[in-house]
Parts: sequence; C-alpha cells; structure tokens
Amino acid sequence: MFTHIFLWTMLILPWFFLLFLDTKRVKSFIPGGLVSALLLTIVFQLYQRYHLVDVVQTIFPLTNTTPFVYGLYIVLPTIFLYFTFGNFWIYITINTISDAVFSFGIMNLYEYFGIYKMDDSIHIIIFITCIICASLIYLFQKWQYIDPYK
Repeated sequence: MFTHIFLWTMLILPWFFLLFLDTKRVKSFIPGGLVSALLLTIVFQLYQRYHLVDVVQTIFPLTNTTPFVYGLYIVLPTIFLYFTFGNFWIYITINTISDAVFSFGIMNLYEYFGIYKMDDSIHIIIFITCIICASLIYLFQKWQYIDPYK
C-alpha cells in the first residue's frame, strides 16, 4: 500500500513545482522534459528486453515503466533546463550530480521498496545511460528552443 502511494505521489507531486516558475519560460522547456520521458520509456523497454531492471511494482495502466518517468523525470529536466539553459557545462554538471544520486542512491531505495529488481552491477550502466540521455535532451532543447519573450 505504501509503495502505491509513493508511486502516485511521484507521478503527481512534481508537477506542482512548476507552478512556482515563470509560466512563459516553463512552456519553452516542457518539450525537453517530454523528450526525457520518451527517452526513459525507450530505456525501460531496453532494460526489460535485456533483463537489466525488472519493474516489479507500478500503477495502472503502466506495465513495465514506473510513473516516475511521467512525473518526476519530466519535471526535473524541465527545471534543470529552466535554470541552466544556455550554459551546457553547468547543465551537465548538475545533471551528472543528480544522475549519480539517482543511479547509486535512489535506485537502491526503489529496490528496497520493491519497485525494481536488479543486479548491483547495473548502477554504472544506468548512470552512463542517464548522462547520454541528459546530453540528448539538451541538444534537443537547443534545436527547438524559441525565446518566449521575443
């Protein structure tokens, strides 16, 4: 029961953080967050295909993807882009730190809650995948960015 409440919270709660930011600017960075969700959905498909990470607990209607992908992992890249866009090195530094915390810390917490089941050796693969995805998100945002105040 606690796990399902946690999963629903990670789907819904992060969206409220966007309310505290400038709406016009946030709208120009939401596509980067959506690309993040697309990339992570593909990554979870690959993890399942190659039996690297098994999603044990999720919510309806998701099957092999956790709701974090459509909540927390859309909002976080959006916020990172919001504050660091235009300076790739600051963006990638913040992302590298958050990806390390995620890969080596939070993934263990998810496993403890019974959300994921995985080998201990997978953490470095997840970390490298996150860095690659972060770079692709930034490149996509750079390609499609339109200044909201022009």
